Amino acid sequence: MSAKQLRAIAIGVAVLLILWGTSELWSRRKDSTTAHPRLRALAAGEVDTVAITRGTDTVRLVKQSPGAWTVNGYPASQAGIDGLFHAVRDSVTPELVAESPSSFARMGVDSGHARLVRVVAGAKTLAQLLVGDPSPGYDAAYVRFPGDVRVYRWPGRLPTLVGRPVDDWRDRQIGAVVPESIAAVEIQRAGKRLTLQRHGARWVLSSGAPADSAAVRRFLEHFRTVSAAGFATERQTDSLRLARPGRRVSVRGTGDRPLLALTFDSTASGYWVRKPGGGTVYRLDLWQVDQLTPTEDALKRHS
Repeated sequence: MSAKQLRAIAIGVAVLLILWGTSELWSRRKDSTTAHPRLRALAAGEVDTVAITRGTDTVRLVKQSPGAWTVNGYPASQAGIDGLFHAVRDSVTPELVAESPSSFARMGVDSGHARLVRVVAGAKTLAQLLVGDPSPGYDAAYVRFPGDVRVYRWPGRLPTLVGRPVDDWRDRQIGAVVPESIAAVEIQRAGKRLTLQRHGARWVLSSGAPADSAAVRRFLEHFRTVSAAGFATERQTDSLRLARPGRRVSVRGTGDRPLLALTFDSTASGYWVRKPGGGTVYRLDLWQVDQLTPTEDALKRHS
């Protein structure tokens, strides 16, 4: 065999080795991409809207300004929004569990059952994900990307978060008052009026009786953050009697400056609560309302 033939054979073998190596590298990259898909690490600042749709129902989170979002037109909880984007940024390792459309219905990732999550900035869709049924294990669900036949088991908080109803995204904070800023509280319940007034370091009730300082501290602490247990529907709002409330509470600072005022309408399951002048109607449990509108006996100093 001539040197020229040997050189040709060597070149041919080298080319085959290069092609084989390239094929192996491409295959590994493809397998890695298939086994470990990722959502783009998105931040709230670059997103305008997150729409979560299932059938005819859509939870629509819309940014109004930095740090201010709405959910279906209602003020949204900023903590909830932060939690969503934190979950998107979480480094998770999805597990490939199926590669056939025949598995879609069984795992709940078919287009008629799954929740479609769309993350949008302007007219551009930044990310999409179909979230299906919960899978075995803590905080995990079956997911797939639209147009892809592969189904993954996706761990982390994201699958749980996208299953929230609208009310769970809403801002439940009714008011927040620093206890040290309070100078007086007026309570009306069962037709009786009670006033708690600060006099220097002491607190005095409207009857002239001294208040128990420890009881007053516990009472005022309830105004630090007043959070709702739920919200009234439109039908429930229309039937309320808040023009003649069962209870009222008014919190004032120095110089009689208003800090927070609430009216309460009792129901069989709790109380509907609203600020004077209208707006959102919240639901509070009975024990919460009792904490905000105690009786004189609960605040009075007992010898």
